[in-house]
Amino acid sequence: MITPLPFDSELFGYPVGKYQVSENWNENEFRSKALDYQLVYLFSEKEQEINSPEILQTDIKVVFEKILEPEEKSTEWEIEYQGPLTDELISLAYASGEYSRFKIDPRLKAGEFEKLYRLWITKAWKKGEVLVSGEMEGMVTYSVEKELAQIGLIAVKDSSRGKGLGKGLVNNAESSAREKGAIKMHIPTQKTNLPAMNLYHNMGYEIASQTFVYHYWNPDFNS
Repeated sequence: MITPLPFDSELFGYPVGKYQVSENWNENEFRSKALDYQLVYLFSEKEQEINSPEILQTDIKVVFEKILEPEEKSTEWEIEYQGPLTDELISLAYASGEYSRFKIDPRLKAGEFEKLYRLWITKAWKKGEVLVSGEMEGMVTYSVEKELAQIGLIAVKDSSRGKGLGKGLVNNAESSAREKGAIKMHIPTQKTNLPAMNLYHNMGYEIASQTFVYHYWNPDFNS
């Protein structure tokens, strides 16, 4: 079954759905069910052999995990951002999605990536879940639900890279999450994002899950 995604559909302006690939999935059968959708996200626990040119692998999503040990909060580089939603902050949000499947899929030409990431940073800003480095050299968003925290967006300006700001942002997100009762942190990223993969490994994170993500784009869809 393809599950409709009303939020994505309204944001992008066309029908969007999601589909969990099972062991006995049939590619042709899936395509016959996807006729009423312009875009469908397919999620699979293993890599699939795809014959349809309409279905592209757009991501290998990796979720890192670490138990948060109690320690003193450090604010050497990062502070909770309480200023306005500036173009500079939005630009950092776009930079955080450099490897995003919404950016690398060449068929998404209607500003889908920008719409999604602008909304993402706007929601985090409204909730007070944005931390910044210095004079907006970098930023990270995070959320906490009960004992689980998760980093959403993270980016450092090109001109400020190599200073350890990425590690500092993660450290401060961990500290802020601990203060809100979290005991575990999740960080999703793309397997192709080697700098992020290396950073999280070096900070003691371990891979908790890996998901293969595909996009089906219906060339015959008529709105």
